[in-house]
Amino acid sequence: MDATKTHGVETREVGGWRWSWLIGMALATVVSGCWWGVRQPIPGGPGPGPGMTCPGGPHCGIQRSLLEQIDENCPTGNCDPGGSGNAKGIYTAEGGNYCFKVQGEPFFCPEAFINTPTGVVLEMRYLDEPRRLVQPRVRGKLAADSKPVEVLAIHGDRTELSIKYRVQGEAKESIAKGDGLEALILGLDVLSTGSGSPLMAYELRFSAHQPPKPDTTTDRVHRYTLEYRNARADGAWIRHCEADVGGAVVSFLQGQRVSGVNASVKLDSQVTSMGCEQGSLVTCLAWGFTPWDSSTGVRDETRDYVYRSCLQAKRAAYFVGHRDFKSYTKKGTMIEKWDQYASGEGEPVERIEALWSPQGAVCFNPENRRRPDAEAWAGQDPHHLKTYGVGPCASKDFSTAGKLFTGIPPEELAKP
Repeated sequence: MDATKTHGVETREVGGWRWSWLIGMALATVVSGCWWGVRQPIPGGPGPGPGMTCPGGPHCGIQRSLLEQIDENCPTGNCDPGGSGNAKGIYTAEGGNYCFKVQGEPFFCPEAFINTPTGVVLEMRYLDEPRRLVQPRVRGKLAADSKPVEVLAIHGDRTELSIKYRVQGEAKESIAKGDGLEALILGLDVLSTGSGSPLMAYELRFSAHQPPKPDTTTDRVHRYTLEYRNARADGAWIRHCEADVGGAVVSFLQGQRVSGVNASVKLDSQVTSMGCEQGSLVTCLAWGFTPWDSSTGVRDETRDYVYRSCLQAKRAAYFVGHRDFKSYTKKGTMIEKWDQYASGEGEPVERIEALWSPQGAVCFNPENRRRPDAEAWAGQDPHHLKTYGVGPCASKDFSTAGKLFTGIPPEELAKP
């Protein structure tokens, strides 16, 4: 998507009913190549619980069955996520921007560091085979003198990365985080690209850590610059996410393994997922849809439900729960959004596009779809779109299944 940073941008989001978790602001949002808004939580504010009511609809609570992982096998035939691999819109806006290159072409798409009993691995997805994964072992050395180090664990404190390591021959364990990450260079075991193709042994280095600004209450995302190179060929360092306009930036999500095919989530305390700033994994965090309580850092099931719904809503993956993994939008598309736990003086937008769950749209108004001309709709009768039985949104009430609405601003509807 068109890159703009998730901070310092004037946008408008429509808040619904008053609630103590998040203070709604009127913010405009552009999705899957979007301008995005910033949400304002009240530190320490309670979430929904026993005896509490949900504003903006008759149903509190969530439909837990919709938190289950979605099978990556796809009988609908729409398994290719947008025609460019690596699940368009999840780890990056689209295509191979999130993939390490082989001979100048994107190939291996890194998604998550995983701590295993035998060491740390980096799980990577093949761009041309989106359901094929590889897990090279992570090694390390000191940047100053190339002295080998053992990488013991990689974790994130919500979005802040930390690497536990031990210098070879020493008993002391150290932790690198923040600007201290620059002390290390990580290396990956050799990867084969196929018969007759070159072997790749990537090295990675972090720099330019950007902590959250102290005066921000929603965009609490740590950002990093990541560079990689082919160490076997002593190649030049390449900026990861380099196609992102506004800066090649990565961020992290601790404890959740997000599928690079359909954006379903598996909880795993040993996983730290890594995304480009323009992908929904990072954008939804920057919007304030964090899976944890902002005041305690503790995962909250209701907040997690909304975060997972955002993963699908941001990239217009309406029919993921029906095994259609496409993203039905394009770059530069504006939307408005509000969730059941927001507060503010504004009213929901009049033109509702969809109500969202972690498995896509709960209801959908095709006449208000954000991009009627998106490639994913090609060949379909615009008056009789294939919606897999997902019915229209007849009201503005939330439900146990749907906690996040999207709508289309008037200026977007006026476009040809």
